[in-house]
Amino acid sequence: MESRNKLIIVPFDFTDVAECAVDHAAGLAKHQGWSVKLLHIINRDTRALLNVYKVTDDIVKERLQEKVDEFSAKYQVPFSFDAKEGSIFTDIGKTAEEDGANFVVMGTHGKQGIQHIFGSYAHKVITSTRIPFIIVQKRNFRDGYNRILIPIDDILESRQKIKWAIYIAKQFGATIHVKAMYLNDELYKAKIRAVLNKVVEVFEKNEVKYEAEIIPETGSFSKQVIDYARRIDADMLLVMTNTDASIVPNFILNPWDEQIIFNDALIPVMAINPREINITVVGL
Repeated sequence: MESRNKLIIVPFDFTDVAECAVDHAAGLAKHQGWSVKLLHIINRDTRALLNVYKVTDDIVKERLQEKVDEFSAKYQVPFSFDAKEGSIFTDIGKTAEEDGANFVVMGTHGKQGIQHIFGSYAHKVITSTRIPFIIVQKRNFRDGYNRILIPIDDILESRQKIKWAIYIAKQFGATIHVKAMYLNDELYKAKIRAVLNKVVEVFEKNEVKYEAEIIPETGSFSKQVIDYARRIDADMLLVMTNTDASIVPNFILNPWDEQIIFNDALIPVMAINPREINITVVGL
């Protein structure tokens, strides 16, 4: 993998879902020999709430240090923290970039849940940086990412998606499950088959375990993906954002990507924003 600082950042707001994110980050960090940083962003709403309860910045830092000590002892992984004032929509990604983080692991309450820090606006945070995000709900790390499910379409932007899938699969000895969808259109069907054949070829060359199939268009693709993920008890779903074709490039999520991220099966999702990465993959 590309040379970065062997660091995972966890946006931390003292909630249950943030602690689930810590569990995932610690599991991944322990497996890789990395460290974890808790990032607490104090935005305008948080500042107002702290003022009401007369909670000073020093008290916030004391609580964060307590959590760092607790998690370091619990997981046997190096933890640190950073507390800063700013916007959760820009400063999480900015901090991850500045720190050279490998991943951001972020807890979310889901599409309909509490929206004080993370909720239906989580996608704004995810698309603010090129650093990969792992989004988790109330589900613990378990024993790693052993069954990874990748939905694909006819665009082989999947190059980077496939690279990341191979990297994660090799770390955990995982099986990659690929789900492709075709429409009732012969040209599209031919394109998706060509993409799937290429993906399978790359998996075989890189000696990773896989299962691949095409889903006929029989309803919501995202629902079929999530239902399948539930059946195989997937440990991770992997999606990739697109680059918006505007004057200032930014990242956007397809509608079914967003539904997958906030899936009701509570399966963790890795969201990859396009960037070149130094992962050696045969055939790409």
